[in-house]
Amino acid sequence: MSEGRRRWEEMNMDCLAYAFSKAGMESLLLAVPFVCKSWHKAALNPKCWTCLEFPDHRPYPVFVNTVEEIDTPPRSFGTFYDKFIHVYRIDKSRFSITAFVKMVVDKSKGKATELELPMCGTEAALRYVADACPLLRALTFVDDLVIFKHSQILPEVIGKWKFLEKFFLGGSLILTVEHVNDGRYFCKYFQELLAPETPSCYNVLERIIVQIGTHCKQFRFLNLILIHLLQVEALAIVNFLPHLRTILAGRCIMERDSVLTVVRGCKELDIFYAKECAGFAQDDEEIYKLARQTGKIVCVGCVRRDEVESKFGIDIPTLLRRFVFIRAGLMGHEG
Repeated sequence: MSEGRRRWEEMNMDCLAYAFSKAGMESLLLAVPFVCKSWHKAALNPKCWTCLEFPDHRPYPVFVNTVEEIDTPPRSFGTFYDKFIHVYRIDKSRFSITAFVKMVVDKSKGKATELELPMCGTEAALRYVADACPLLRALTFVDDLVIFKHSQILPEVIGKWKFLEKFFLGGSLILTVEHVNDGRYFCKYFQELLAPETPSCYNVLERIIVQIGTHCKQFRFLNLILIHLLQVEALAIVNFLPHLRTILAGRCIMERDSVLTVVRGCKELDIFYAKECAGFAQDDEEIYKLARQTGKIVCVGCVRRDEVESKFGIDIPTLLRRFVFIRAGLMGHEG
């Protein structure tokens, strides 16, 4: 190499850390530390870990065919985690997603501002990040609000993030349970992630909204995917999130009145964008009129509730219960 050119390993550590902060978790753990000593040292800088986007945690198998197989340990945890286990020569039977989350979060030294939690997470991991990431401004939580244990404590811990501005919620429900009701059994590993069915598990979103409104005074952005938004949640949004500016809803189930309540009640709202939602038609007369008046509503591919019920041959509340609490799948018998 010519004398006039500097080598990467001679670059200023802060510059390296800034560059590596854009690299992503997989590169920071599986590539960068193994290049040279200076890169390894730079990757330890907390500035590299301000944005924590955990890859999908997909334990496999989720289902087994017989009772005798229920204790079968996961053969895979997802592509990224399998690579991590291999590179660091970890005994697969001892891998813990909770321990992994704690290890990564500790690298941020409390400076993380963006966090995307892994799918199929744990209560212990969520409690840990709630205390270890006090500066969080954006949170992504992909697990269903009803079926998982850690989802049930989200209202309890979300108020700890005083600077939270954006919340991306939902997305894994269909991926998790769409093939459950076929007479098979959940593996023990997955069963231990599930919450018991109680009345309180069905009002988690309302309780989350109340806590955000009470403790997170800079909150402005809400993104919902595969969420059931009833009038009670709509009223909570109006009453507790008066400064909300943006609501994005994808493949959610919500009634027309819920949409009208939110748009009319949130005076500072700039946009309510709904895509492929069920419960109201995008050409509904009242919604169309309000959209013309306010310029705040955009609907794409939304359909009425009766169209959904006709397609599946079942009412929406029952359909939702089958999606989120498949007792036949959990117990191994017809429910």
